[in-house]
Amino acid sequence: MNEKLNLMQKLNEAAKSIGAVHKDGKNSFQNYEFQSEGAIKAAVEQAIQGVGIRIIPNYQVINQYDKESKRGGSNHFVDVMGTFLITDGAETETGSMPGSGQDSGEKAMAKACTSAQKYFYKQLFNITDKEEDPDTTDSNATVGESLINSEQRDRLDRLFESLAGVTNKDKEFVAKAYLKKVGSIDKLTHSSANTLIEMVTNKLNSYVDKEEQSA
Repeated sequence: MNEKLNLMQKLNEAAKSIGAVHKDGKNSFQNYEFQSEGAIKAAVEQAIQGVGIRIIPNYQVINQYDKESKRGGSNHFVDVMGTFLITDGAETETGSMPGSGQDSGEKAMAKACTSAQKYFYKQLFNITDKEEDPDTTDSNATVGESLINSEQRDRLDRLFESLAGVTNKDKEFVAKAYLKKVGSIDKLTHSSANTLIEMVTNKLNSYVDKEEQSA
């Protein structure tokens, strides 16, 4: 049956088979739960194997720098642009997603690549946990629509950091420019946060393309 489907149809079948991926990780410092990279990859791998698809990643470093920590140590930050080749052996499609990683040792690069892959999978297959976020009751929100969740907030923060790096601007300046219509990131709805993530990602992609053309 799979041989009769084109690549887009196979991706659709894979997305339908994934379903919800529940939050299996916990950030004790900021006190929120999240979908781990391992859980996302396991769900996607099973789904794409079932329809005969492979997703091949490639990463380009777009920014890296060191910052002194509050305790006097040093944290290394890496921003990458992940490019993902999706193929069934006959057709191909390409997608991209930026990622950021931070570590006091040598793992910042790996964390950045992991972040890009995780969020590419989540966007490509529309992976959700189907759980309502705890802070979803705000009188300014669209009736019936939840507010931005912790993972979206973290994703936007990393995107603003990456864009600030490639434009040589302060992260707060970048964030305010994109949030000026709503005033605060906490007032974004779930859908408007996804739209903003896509918008900032596209902007970041455009800077990466310019660098490649000038290289």
